[in-house]
Amino acid sequence: LIALVAINAGQSSSFVVMYFFMVPITFALCSALFLAFHYVTGAMTEASCSRVSLVHHVVAMILGLWVHWQHWERVREDASFGANDDFPSAVVLQHFNIGYFLYDSVHVAVWDQKWLIHHCVALAGYTTSEMAGVFALANAVNTWVTELGSLMYSTYLTLRLPWMYTLFVVFYTISRVYFAIWSYTVLCQVWHALFKAGTPARAATAYPSWAPYCAATLQVSLLVVNLIFLLTHWRKLCKKYAGSSRTAAARKED
Repeated sequence: LIALVAINAGQSSSFVVMYFFMVPITFALCSALFLAFHYVTGAMTEASCSRVSLVHHVVAMILGLWVHWQHWERVREDASFGANDDFPSAVVLQHFNIGYFLYDSVHVAVWDQKWLIHHCVALAGYTTSEMAGVFALANAVNTWVTELGSLMYSTYLTLRLPWMYTLFVVFYTISRVYFAIWSYTVLCQVWHALFKAGTPARAATAYPSWAPYCAATLQVSLLVVNLIFLLTHWRKLCKKYAGSSRTAAARKED
């Protein structure tokens, strides 16, 4: 956080070297948090993982919103293919996310393999952004939208009030609609980049020729993963109300 503030205070050149240190630092901090929750507080393995994830959800969502607000005037036009160097705070957030997903992939591989595809898609998005030198700002928007959904679900799991699941599904649906609209914006930027290929404007932009195809593939993959989660939650909600209806009908018959 101090690095982010200093970067935006005009000291970005002093912190460029620190960017990649965010990956091992985040990995180490998340690992230390897990060990503290597990051994100091006595929480079970699953609960310790969930608590570390909750910390990441909150921090990543706040930083993602801040980056989006900071560069809002460039999001619609340059989020996908503006140079990462133009958005140093987005790069720091990206490295923070890489460190977390590398840490959590260890737990996913051992205990919760259903999240493996999700983590692979996320890491692919972040690492190819680093390779291409673009898409960091788009990833920042992706981060706060997806982490908002994760935070809402974690809140429900923590409280587990009967009416909260319905509320969660409704607000999660709204957030996924926004994410679908945002994904359309990204795909429009991809189309524009491909349409401009070979022109002087395209030649002046420093990103590889495969970047638009990669950006489109990963954005669609992320959208599909989120829509699958949304469909899963709607199925659970429908089953819940169907079960309640059957129980109420049985009571009337009695």
